[in-house]
Amino acid sequence: MAKIRDVPETLQEDHFAKAASRHFRDADYVHRDSRLPTADHLYGFAAECAVKSLLLRFTDVAMGPSNKPEVAHPEPPDDDPERTLQFGHINELVREIKLLARGRSGAPLHAALDGDLRVFRRWHVSTRYSDGTYAQAEVVERRRDAARRILTLHEHALLHGKLT
Repeated sequence: MAKIRDVPETLQEDHFAKAASRHFRDADYVHRDSRLPTADHLYGFAAECAVKSLLLRFTDVAMGPSNKPEVAHPEPPDDDPERTLQFGHINELVREIKLLARGRSGAPLHAALDGDLRVFRRWHVSTRYSDGTYAQAEVVERRRDAARRILTLHEHALLHGKLT
């Protein structure tokens, strides 16, 4: 019987990075076919995955027991010392980025992401259940451009090991 080699476990931030690229490529593919609602949805997921990868790499955000990224003791402190902040989708990251990207490495990340994240403020995962009439070409274009800039930041950060 052959011995099974120890294979290093892939880090969650690497999974997020690969998912970001995959969602963006898929979004561009359906966008070229004028399938705006699906493209919009996938651009949101692409940006979300890239941001999560960045947060895991450059801040004190960690994967929690519920398999969602979280940060312990978010600012400002409250009465519950065990409190953690979990975050899910890109529209939630818009609101929570100041709490998540803090400290020496977090401040440049917040500065780099803030404007592009705001484009996703009204994006919502539940639109997958809609008839798609909400998708407007100019909004999808803005989200595509913002997702592209976020992914470019992510690729630059991975290549150089830093945000700037």
